[in-house]
Amino acid sequence: MDADLVTYARDAAARGDDLFGLLSVDATSSESDIRRAFRRKALTAHPDKTGDAYDPAVYERLERARDVLVTPASREAYGNGMRAVLQKKAALDQMSSRRRRLVEDLEQRENEAKRAKTGVTGDPAVQAAASAEREAMAARGRAKMEQLRRLREDAEERERLAQAPGAQRPGPAAAAAAAAGEGGGAGGGAGGGDDDYDERIADLERRIKEKQQRKAEKKAKSKKTSPPPPPPPPPPPKQKHPVIIPTTKYSSPSPPLPPPPPPSSSSGPTESKADADKFSSSAAAATNTSHHHSSAAATTTNNFSPIMARLKAAQAKRDEEKRRRAAE
Repeated sequence: MDADLVTYARDAAARGDDLFGLLSVDATSSESDIRRAFRRKALTAHPDKTGDAYDPAVYERLERARDVLVTPASREAYGNGMRAVLQKKAALDQMSSRRRRLVEDLEQRENEAKRAKTGVTGDPAVQAAASAEREAMAARGRAKMEQLRRLREDAEERERLAQAPGAQRPGPAAAAAAAAGEGGGAGGGAGGGDDDYDERIADLERRIKEKQQRKAEKKAKSKKTSPPPPPPPPPPPKQKHPVIIPTTKYSSPSPPLPPPPPPSSSSGPTESKADADKFSSSAAAATNTSHHHSSAAATTTNNFSPIMARLKAAQAKRDEEKRRRAAE
């Protein structure tokens, strides 16, 4: 019983039935006030009072209104439904005429769909007109969706060209001409009275712009927050190898100096003396160089002498051990 009352209360709220006004009470009335109001109203609708003018539908509505308002669950459901209806009505009042017409048309189609689902049929002419209207609206909707698809693809293409390196963005005049050409081609198939989808187009364009802006901000932020590349590693230090001057065991003797040229008879005593001095200096330098190489060779020989002696002693010791093992 309570479930039936709750369902009836929701349906009455959806229809906008004023149950409080039907019993001449307000929303703050108590259960006793509602019962007294029902008894007063029932006197005017009871069959004993009305006689042949008795209307069972009116009396049943009064009883249902009383039952709904005196039951807490159904009264709460009715109150919630009425609040939703009032809020919807207030929102409709604040809408523009175009949006109000769109919402009313949508509600009408929903009601028609409900009636068709429940099997309630009306005039065939009305049904045919409604079907033709639905087909026309579906065609307009398909044309608008095609236009939206083209606009979206065009916007994505422009964004891709703008992000490509070295690409040149099309000017606003070219973009406007392309949009106008697409809009004209789609509008020619849809008709001139298709303002019900303008908001969807504007919303789609706004979303595309917001997406482009978010991408640009994200790209700029990533450039700012990306760490700088690490510096290249320093080159390995160059190793300075000591310059080793090879020494030989034996130094080659210096070549003999050529004999001095004979003194010329034409030169005087001064030139002969100068030539003698130069020759004596060269001979002294050659002698010093020869002594230096000889001393270096002697030093090298002296350095290797102890090593050769130790090697010979070790070889003699090994030979002695071999002979001893052979004798054993």
